[in-house]
Amino acid sequence: MFSVQEPPYVITTKTNPTSNEDFTGYIPDLLKEFAKHEGCNCEFKLHVVGDGKYGVYENTQWNGMIREILDQVSLIGLAYASRITAF
Repeated sequence: MFSVQEPPYVITTKTNPTSNEDFTGYIPDLLKEFAKHEGCNCEFKLHVVGDGKYGVYENTQWNGMIREILDQVSLIGLAYASRITAF
């Protein structure tokens, strides 16, 4: 699983985090709670997207989280979502 560093959702103080324990914030905490539940039988390894972007189509290709899915680096990307309303 991957995400972008975006406090308070995903936070790390390490330059190159190597384990799930290197992350704090809403998303890592939620994943850790899911993994504790009986019958879950799941493991996860969280990492931050290399370029720190959500995904923008530039110069005929995607970057960020979208690129990681297209390259099959990870199957799941987690990040916060917001709703923008224009009046």
